[in-house]
Amino acid sequence: MIHIEPTWPDGRKQTIRKVSPAQTKRGAEQYEREVRLQLASGSWKEHGKQDVPTLEEFAPEFLAYQATVNKPTELASKKTSLRVHLIPALGKRRLDQIDERLIDAYKVEMLEQVSRRGKPLDPKTINNHLKVLGRMLRIARKWKLIKEVPDVGLLKIRKSEFDFFEFEEAEAFVAAAAKHSPEWHPFVVVAMRTGLRIGELAALRWREDLDLERGRLRVQRSHNKKNGFMSTKNDKIRELPLTWDAIAALRSQRERIQPDCELVFPGDDGEVLAAYIANRALQKIADAIEMRHVHNHLLRHTFASHAVMRGIPMRQIQEWLGHGSIVVTMRYAHLAHGIGDDLIRRLAPAPQDERDTPHEAARLPHKGDPRNQPASKSPPHTPVGGGS
Repeated sequence: MIHIEPTWPDGRKQTIRKVSPAQTKRGAEQYEREVRLQLASGSWKEHGKQDVPTLEEFAPEFLAYQATVNKPTELASKKTSLRVHLIPALGKRRLDQIDERLIDAYKVEMLEQVSRRGKPLDPKTINNHLKVLGRMLRIARKWKLIKEVPDVGLLKIRKSEFDFFEFEEAEAFVAAAAKHSPEWHPFVVVAMRTGLRIGELAALRWREDLDLERGRLRVQRSHNKKNGFMSTKNDKIRELPLTWDAIAALRSQRERIQPDCELVFPGDDGEVLAAYIANRALQKIADAIEMRHVHNHLLRHTFASHAVMRGIPMRQIQEWLGHGSIVVTMRYAHLAHGIGDDLIRRLAPAPQDERDTPHEAARLPHKGDPRNQPASKSPPHTPVGGGS
């Protein structure tokens, strides 16, 4: 890709961005020299006006730019959206021809399509396409290829439900792991007490990420099957305090695996743990006690839900979970029943003689209130054996 900004004799400035026919550094340099010679001689075809490319023509240049700012997984997702959906539907249209009417027609067409599984496309998936399209048009305007960006407008999405363990269910699942799959017991406890994503658990290292003496865990990287080790989802390093049972589980895990193993939760072959292996193991534990379907992200939801029900501030939960926005964390807010009742009374504490009245006592949190429950204790961490 070349970028040239010539100034014409009349003082008018122009931006020329082109993808080199030869996709090499030497080829791009040669192509830039040719374009500059044409500009100097006045033979440049786009002397008066730069042609607006079609979406299909603009896609390679757009993806080349996105490769400089996106993670490999994000770039791969954009490539798929373009190749499978946007280019077949809008590829022949010039960027300045893509307006609100055309975008709305695209939404209608996508909502009528079915996936390979025979189900309608999820509106969230369609919104991902629209976000890529909007990004392309904003970049095109930035590069002065188009003058304005249409209002893309995302589809409304119903808030999806999420599953998590109640306090009693969590205790039962941890106990089942210790009894039926002891080699997975440390993984279950750490996942449920830290809320780490499966890729973050798989990438966890003993020396660089854990300090069991201080009871601290640092989340510095993640793992993806396609792209290997990489930064966390939001490119942020975060630190979490460890509960007593998580520390005990990690010490048990340290005794179980090979001393020279760098990873805390390695796979069977000592390599990185795959998500499907973890899900299969968790479902085996659930089947042993006839529990519903369980997957690794349910343990993350359980951590967040329990934190909210214990009255931990949402900002703190956001930091522990590594959410980029508090909006994502607020999906758990409805679980905070009555958390603010005690806090509001701090603004105007009742006189001492009124605090002891039956009426005041009736307003105190009852015994079953999750804020008054002691932290759930898991069964003793017995030494475990077998491959993970």
